[in-house]
Amino acid sequence: MQQPYQHHYPRLCNFHRYEAFSGTAYYNNENNWENDVLSIGQNLIAAKTSLSGEYTIKEGTKIIADGAFYECVSLTSIVIPDAVTSIGRYAFRDCSSLTSIIIPDSVTSIGEQAFYKCSSLTSVTISDSVTTIGDSAFGCCRSLTSIVIPESVMTIGEATFYDCEKLTSIVIPDSITSIDGGMFQHCSSLTNIVIPDSVTSIGEQAFLDCDSLSSITIPDSVTSIGTGAFLGCEKLTSVTIGDSVTSIGDFAFYGCRSLTTVYYTGSEAEWKQIEIGSYNDYLLEAEIVFNYKGE
Repeated sequence: MQQPYQHHYPRLCNFHRYEAFSGTAYYNNENNWENDVLSIGQNLIAAKTSLSGEYTIKEGTKIIADGAFYECVSLTSIVIPDAVTSIGRYAFRDCSSLTSIIIPDSVTSIGEQAFYKCSSLTSVTISDSVTTIGDSAFGCCRSLTSIVIPESVMTIGEATFYDCEKLTSIVIPDSITSIDGGMFQHCSSLTNIVIPDSVTSIGEQAFLDCDSLSSITIPDSVTSIGTGAFLGCEKLTSVTIGDSVTSIGDFAFYGCRSLTTVYYTGSEAEWKQIEIGSYNDYLLEAEIVFNYKGE
């Protein structure tokens, strides 16, 4: 059957390399570039795309600017000193040879698309000082297999792990209150995920096309399941839904052709009160076990 639904994630912007200093005397003076990297004070502004191998950011650097290492395709590893507090938007986008990274304790924020399309990145260590991870920060990191998000993180943006096709597991901390739109879209190897009790909403297309996901438990804290949240999860055989859910969006379980059992913690009367959107036939046709108390 033709899929009557349009995918909307990730919501990406065109980006051009950092140009605030481009054309200035400071930028054009090669003496200001140290090992193909330009810094101004405590800010690392830009790196030449010819930068290759391992690079150690100099001590005293606090800010890795937007797009600083954008398209440094031959950069294989980066050492970030403890003084760095923020990694800007697009900072390492398209660094396709970067294999691993350790984010030190001083960093509090990882910007939008910071590591987008770092297709060789297999390992990421996020320190427990990070509070914010921006939209699509690790999108299209197609070699990333697992990641642990520390309890310090309060916000994870939309499509953060979009198309991380080798990601098999992830730990979401209790500090997270929402799984935003497209967060795990096209994570085709994701087999297990635990949604903590702190989460109150699952966003649009959050798990779209996670076609290795066989079961999932939606805790009692969740009140809404967004449009297309589990669309195309063809191996999903069972789902546990808490009685706090009041709405399930259109297409939320569209294409979940293996779904046979729904475990619902509430009564049949409560189930009938849930606002269930269109194109959720597989959900509605599954066996529903009411007043489920767990195994």
